[in-house]
Amino acid sequence: MTGFYIALIVSFLSAFLGGFLNLINIRFSREWLKLSNGFSAGLLITISLAHMLPEARLEVNYLYAVSGFGIFYLIEGFTRSGSCSDAHCPESHPSGGMIAWSGMSFHALIDGLAMGVGFGKSTELGVIIALAIMIHKAPIGFSLTGILASRGYRYRDNLLLLTVFSLLTPLGALMGMLFLKVDSLVLYKALAFSGGTFLHISVSELLPDVHAERKRTILYYVMAGIIVGILPRVFHLGG
Repeated sequence: MTGFYIALIVSFLSAFLGGFLNLINIRFSREWLKLSNGFSAGLLITISLAHMLPEARLEVNYLYAVSGFGIFYLIEGFTRSGSCSDAHCPESHPSGGMIAWSGMSFHALIDGLAMGVGFGKSTELGVIIALAIMIHKAPIGFSLTGILASRGYRYRDNLLLLTVFSLLTPLGALMGMLFLKVDSLVLYKALAFSGGTFLHISVSELLPDVHAERKRTILYYVMAGIIVGILPRVFHLGG
């Protein structure tokens, strides 16, 4: 369980520091954000296809996978709540500050559930999900504080909303572990749902953003994420 508690702390710090650095005007470079989103896209899609969905008994739980993809598709469509790597990120999110915050916060909670379920299946799966969340959450925290600031939120309010947002992934992970203790059969349904959400995040949010970059180096970032994601399966560490 030590790895699980470390993952809780790291997931909070990743989201919080990503947003806090933006609040104090320390900017991530555009190239770093592209790298992060590209690597996350490859990693998330591989986690979904190679780790979560194969373990989810899809022959009976396919509706949960489809629901995970569909629900996140609707949330992202209505709130424009994904991260972005463009200097004009706030302008690319037309929704109000609280709408964007709500969408990103639900996203963070479900990420946490996925992490808790991953650790419930195996430590190795939990660690690789936590790695994906850690890399992905910093750009989302960065995007969130930029959107809120552009909507006129004061520093203190922005910091409070960032803190709550950052706590939701650890909270979701604790909830995921609690659900598994109550009913172990929830594991397969949760794996299917989480696999669907990760698939959506990678192919609908991250890949379109990184492929808007014309430099071919972004392809290497995506492939690096795929390779890192597949290695535990190749070496039989994820089962």
